[in-house]
Amino acid sequence: MKIVYEEERIAIRELEITDSAIFAEWWNNGNLMKDVGFRKGMGVTPGSLEEDFAAEIEDDAPFREKRRFVVVDKISHRPIGELVYGNLNMKRKSCGIGIKICDLSLQGKGLGYETLIAFMKYLYREFQLDIFEIDTLKDNVRAYRLYKKVGFKEVRVMENFWSDPDGVSHDLIFMELGKDEFFNGLH
Repeated sequence: MKIVYEEERIAIRELEITDSAIFAEWWNNGNLMKDVGFRKGMGVTPGSLEEDFAAEIEDDAPFREKRRFVVVDKISHRPIGELVYGNLNMKRKSCGIGIKICDLSLQGKGLGYETLIAFMKYLYREFQLDIFEIDTLKDNVRAYRLYKKVGFKEVRVMENFWSDPDGVSHDLIFMELGKDEFFNGLH
C-alpha cells in the first residue's frame, strides 16, 4: 500500500486490485450513489472492475491522463472514499478531480473538505498545476457547497447533460479554481 499524501485524519493511497471489492460495494449502494444519478446503484461486480483497475495500475506513464486513489481513515485504517483525477493536460497545466466520501457514517464531518484540499495539494506537488477543474450534477447540493467552500467558481452549466437510468435529466455544473486562488485562500 503506497501512501501518496497524508493530512490529520486521512491518508491518500494508490489504488490496488483488491479495492475492486470495496468499490463494487460502494458503487452498488443506491443511498451513496443517488447524488450522482444512480438511485439503485451501478450494478457492477468486483470482477468487472478488476480489469479496469489492473490496466490503470499497470500504466506507469509519468503523466497518466487518469488515475484513481483511495481515501483511508487514519484511525481505523479502513478505506472510506475515492478520488480520481482525469483529463490531465500538461500544456494547460490543468486536470479534473473527482471525490466521494463513501462511508455514509462519515459524511458531513468535514472529511470531504480535508480530502479535497489534500488531493489538490498532492496534484499540485506532482504536476505543478495552474488550474483545478471539478464538476457536479446541479442537484448534488452537498458537493456544490463543498466545492464553493474550497473556492471553486462556476464556469458553465450544461443543461440536460445526462439522463440517469430512471430517465431523470440532470444539468452539469463545471467549476474551476486557479492555483493562486487556492493557495492564497489556503486552507
